[in-house]
Amino acid sequence: MNLSKILLKLLVVILIYTPFSSHALENDCVLLVYHRFSDDGPKSTSTSPEIFKQHLEYLKNNNYSVLPLKNVISSLQSKESLPSNCISLTADDGFLSIYTEAYPLLVEYQFPMSVFVSTNPIDKKYASMMTWSQLREMAPLVDIYNHSVNHLHLVNQSAQIIEDEILSAQERIATEMSTNDKFFAYPYGEFDDSSYSYLKSEGYIAFGQQSGVASQTSDFLNIPRFSMSGPYAQMNSFSLKVKTLAMPIESSDPRSMIFSGDLMPVLNLNFSRELTSYEKSNFSCYVSGQDKVNLKWDGLQSVSIWPNEPLAIGRSRYNCTMPYKEAGRYYWFSKLWLRL
Repeated sequence: MNLSKILLKLLVVILIYTPFSSHALENDCVLLVYHRFSDDGPKSTSTSPEIFKQHLEYLKNNNYSVLPLKNVISSLQSKESLPSNCISLTADDGFLSIYTEAYPLLVEYQFPMSVFVSTNPIDKKYASMMTWSQLREMAPLVDIYNHSVNHLHLVNQSAQIIEDEILSAQERIATEMSTNDKFFAYPYGEFDDSSYSYLKSEGYIAFGQQSGVASQTSDFLNIPRFSMSGPYAQMNSFSLKVKTLAMPIESSDPRSMIFSGDLMPVLNLNFSRELTSYEKSNFSCYVSGQDKVNLKWDGLQSVSIWPNEPLAIGRSRYNCTMPYKEAGRYYWFSKLWLRL
């Protein structure tokens, strides 16, 4: 057997048994979402200021590139390169603790943040919310975007309410902040076909509250963000999430989060490439409050996912992970469901 045939056989063996593919990483960025910065607030939406400082210290010490959200989205849409270890900080609702607790730390570390505010609580001068003056004071380190007027669930609302909630808030922010960037964060991370379609027709970029990594192939009307409140803010969770990568998914079905009838909805994922055998065997999904879900594969590029038990009323998630070639790093994808 000549040398060329030996080398060819050796290459085939290496390709078969190498656990990870050598596909280049897509440009992506981990977006984090906070709400309150407090040791005393509701655990589900609060982050200790001390833990938030630990987050920022970790990002600094590990050379993460913390970028303004608008820069990240611009790069993803235009398919331009992003720095490695890209992170963008966001916060929803406009609580006063963003100004009193988080902002001084952002100044100390010189890290930008984007805050999505509901305008009516600010206009009514609720004590727990920031004022327009405080929001202006934080510029340009902190950008302000749209989180609706009244923080309603934008599900099963009339077309007029959806328009009023989004357009009126956009106009108030433009008036007070002299900016009109069309970025919108869904209250509670929830939407239906009507709210989704309205945002699409008006040219918005929209952000959810499902975990995952923003990438060039993201749905730009439902961009994922990792929650950093309650137990998810602990450093072991934080350090894992900031190292994650976007799951190499070409398409997912259904797009809608709302389901009825079959209370064990099926999620179909089509990957942008064939997975290696190792990736397939280590691809795992979990559902809120249940054990591992069921997986049905169609080759190495498609999988159907469904739970073992009916989903509970309210929000549920399918969280899927797959190991990356670097130890301790994972691809991540999450699907948020809403049972009314």
